[in-house]
Amino acid sequence: MLAILDDTYDNFATYEEAHALTEAIERMDVRALQELPDRMRNVYSVILNLYDEIEKETGKIGPTFGVQYAKAEFEQKRNHVASAVECCMKEYRVSEKEAVEFLWKEISNAWKDIVEEYCQKPTLLPSTDLTDRLLNLTRLINIFYDDGDCLINSHLLKDHLTSLFIDPVPL
Repeated sequence: MLAILDDTYDNFATYEEAHALTEAIERMDVRALQELPDRMRNVYSVILNLYDEIEKETGKIGPTFGVQYAKAEFEQKRNHVASAVECCMKEYRVSEKEAVEFLWKEISNAWKDIVEEYCQKPTLLPSTDLTDRLLNLTRLINIFYDDGDCLINSHLLKDHLTSLFIDPVPL
């Protein structure tokens, strides 16, 4: 889904279409489907279906408050969303370099938490199709953005794809 959205915004949508799609996503309302240009309807429909599927899957293991919260977040209007680096610079009154170093440390600590909670204590968060997919998505995002934006600069993925499909590690 992330790749589809990235390509839609970067390569296929005009400014007006991208703006209309963004407004629809912020509202997260099925009625917005009819207001979108034809080319954007399929993308938005997939997003709506994805949230419905997540809500159904999480409903099987407990309350789905998180999905409702995520949908509500999309409804909030915002003009400019500051980057994590900008927020860190402002909050801690540090340089851009210091903010980037701080955020990399936070990412590293978050990975340690994920490994501990998911891998070392499997009873706290039992492995399900949903948790496995979320963990794999997190891994994928880390690869996509670790050395730059691999969705825009696909040549950055070459070594990863080569090791995955051409020279895999034998099990």
